[in-house]
Amino acid sequence: MEHVIKVVGYSRLSVEPDGIRIRIKLNHITKEYSEAMEYAEKAQREMAEVIKRANLAESELKTLSWGITAEYSYHTNERNEQVKTFDGYYYKHSFMVELGMDHKTAGRILNEIVQSSLTPEIGLEYMVVNPDRYKDELLERAVADSKHQAEVIARAADTRLGQVVWIQYTDRVGEHVRGTENPLAVPAVLCTRQIKMPEFTPAKMDLSASVTVEWELM
Repeated sequence: MEHVIKVVGYSRLSVEPDGIRIRIKLNHITKEYSEAMEYAEKAQREMAEVIKRANLAESELKTLSWGITAEYSYHTNERNEQVKTFDGYYYKHSFMVELGMDHKTAGRILNEIVQSSLTPEIGLEYMVVNPDRYKDELLERAVADSKHQAEVIARAADTRLGQVVWIQYTDRVGEHVRGTENPLAVPAVLCTRQIKMPEFTPAKMDLSASVTVEWELM
């Protein structure tokens, strides 16, 4: 009978964020589909101008999602019946701009937005641009943690740890971001002012990995 023990090893690294992502959400509702399309085209052009005035290439403005949907509301009439009412065509467009740790450029983008006719929701996230560069260290630590746990269990069971029999690893280092809890709506009153982007000090971010290792018991 083969004697083995299967132990999951964990590792975690706290690293400094090295990038900023700005999320910009535009929305508008109209009664006519053609009006929604016209607004969408105008908003796209104006956002491209915002990015260029902030001294970035237009290609830095990336679309996350886009759509025009028919919106309805429901209410109860005098006969206590549910009535469906057409509210209009709802346009929504989500953009993002990714920067290095560059608050000045983020501030320029924000100022150009508030000087425009657009009133989007804006969210700022800090991120680890390339979490994969920490992968080797995370995996080494995870395997070492598995071995340590297995050795403790083996000693407690009055046996010795042998060779590795089997390893399973699922790549889940992935993307790590920390941002605003809720997007910030830009009020129209700001459109007459210049605003200064605060230089936040972001907290470190945790990257983690896990490895399942099956060890021989001798």
